[in-house]
Amino acid sequence: MTRAVLAALFEGLFDDAALFPPESLRMPDAVRGHAGHRLSWYADMVGPFVCNAPRLRPLDHQAAQCALAPIDVAVVVPGGIDAVAQALDIIATCERLKLAALEVPVGYRRIPDVLRALAPLTRRQVPVFVEIPAARVTEDAVHELNALGLRLKLRTGSTTVDAFCPESVLAAPIVLCAAERLAFKCTAGLHHAVRHRHFSTLLEHHGFLNIALAARVAASTGSVATTAAVLAERDSQEVLRRVVELSSADVTAIRALFGSFGTCSIVDPIAELTAMGLVHAS
Repeated sequence: MTRAVLAALFEGLFDDAALFPPESLRMPDAVRGHAGHRLSWYADMVGPFVCNAPRLRPLDHQAAQCALAPIDVAVVVPGGIDAVAQALDIIATCERLKLAALEVPVGYRRIPDVLRALAPLTRRQVPVFVEIPAARVTEDAVHELNALGLRLKLRTGSTTVDAFCPESVLAAPIVLCAAERLAFKCTAGLHHAVRHRHFSTLLEHHGFLNIALAARVAASTGSVATTAAVLAERDSQEVLRRVVELSSADVTAIRALFGSFGTCSIVDPIAELTAMGLVHAS
């Protein structure tokens, strides 16, 4: 695999979610950190800054304090579809922020109702990600997302044991997305490149390289079991072998599905990829 192919695999993969747990940085520290990432050798790998809608004005103020050019922001709307209009009104008044994506959970609303309510937002030509619990993602939901020009957001874990999404559950929506060629992003729990159990918390975590490989396997096999097996792979050398064997076409297929994931620490995944020899400081 050439450096150009690797660069395409990781370009814009890491959304900067430093405001979110477990890092939970203060706004000034998170904004300064994001500015530093944008000036670093790995800048091409960094996606938008992720911010909850209620914190947009403080973010705009901090960006002005730091004299930053408009920051690309992925706006998370925790209030769901009822709070989307207000979030859009707020960011429209923020001179230092540029709407890069909108992320909206379905909550307890009926999925078809949420999708139809969000569909008009696609006219803004801004990606709209609908967060649906992996176990609730159905063939019909994925088909309607695709038809309406919306995308899927999958929560892979959190800071509690019961929030972890098992590989068999996570594999199913990835396979459905591959069948419909529907882009998805991930959030929560992707702290490392390879699937593992954390040595101190004993929490299970998916690996972002596992998910990238699973996207390719899902597209080529359509098998939930085979995709789940890739998600479950814990041997870092085996994962590395599979990654370096990817072709340019494989990488294009992967990134058409797996758009990005939110990480509260940009430097950690970059450091792991560097240690694995997949990226190099330049």
